[in-house]
Amino acid sequence: MRLALRYTVAVFALVMFAAATAPAADLVLNGATAWKKDYVFNDGFWEFKRRVEKMSGGKIEVRWKGGPEIAPAFEMLSLVQRGTLDVLSSTGAYFTDKMAEGVYLDYFEGPVSEMRKGGVIDFFDKIQQERTGVKLLGLPSGLVGYAIFTKKPVKSLADFKGMKLRGTPTYLPIAESLGASMVRMPYSDLYAGLERGVVEGYFSPIIGTLGAKFYEQICCIIKPFFWTVRTWLYFNLKTWNKLTPEQQKLLTEAAIETEKWGPAHFDKYIDAEHDTLVEKHGMQIIELPPEDSKRLRKIAYESAWEKFVPVSPQYGKQVREMARRFEQK
Repeated sequence: MRLALRYTVAVFALVMFAAATAPAADLVLNGATAWKKDYVFNDGFWEFKRRVEKMSGGKIEVRWKGGPEIAPAFEMLSLVQRGTLDVLSSTGAYFTDKMAEGVYLDYFEGPVSEMRKGGVIDFFDKIQQERTGVKLLGLPSGLVGYAIFTKKPVKSLADFKGMKLRGTPTYLPIAESLGASMVRMPYSDLYAGLERGVVEGYFSPIIGTLGAKFYEQICCIIKPFFWTVRTWLYFNLKTWNKLTPEQQKLLTEAAIETEKWGPAHFDKYIDAEHDTLVEKHGMQIIELPPEDSKRLRKIAYESAWEKFVPVSPQYGKQVREMARRFEQK
């Protein structure tokens, strides 16, 4: 018994000694996410964090400080601007009051790897720095579309007329074109909004509904899907400019590798989540009639560009032409 106790104490002492003598990170970056910790679109942030720490051999640590509990999702970019946060995973649609062009990237088609190769990421990084003094480091969210989710079945586009749908400014043109009214609210408030009848449905990425348990309030996912989710990795510019060239290169490479990792990772969620929603929770996936499906996709893209290109006199037309290079023929 004494021998076992001595052994346990010795092992504990060795563990504590190893922890105490483990090399501390040369650089600690404070990070946050716009969504609650277990939300699926935070996965890009976790992968970026893992790659940074692995690639640096532990010399750079990305320390998660929290999600929307530390600040409202639509206000978190200001924490990066002030230097309270070094890294933020969010979406450009949340900060259109600071950078109107933030919605544009969701309307680009195709993988981020092609967009980066075509200079799109660098171009939007330039705009982001001009508008907000914050760097765009990468887009880690893979190829995930958007859909409309409703509390009652929808059989045609006419059924959307007068419907109250939650969204962000990204969705305003399509909501207006469908005759629906858009209610802006943080994603974290959506469950309560559905429950109280403040909204009758919502625009959202096609995954995430399962984890948020919205299936308890809605019945249907409406197809066709449209657009592409682009989550952003924002980086404090002052912190960035203080880094060594080697550190900047490592962080950029980690962002690029995370972008490459994203498509396969998020693809596996789509079929699995929808199967679970249908088979376990009784939801319906409703495919609109062919003519309505074609019209919905046309509305989604054309109304968005028509609405937002004039919002940016400096860059709108240039971005629209850039996006044409990636459109499916």
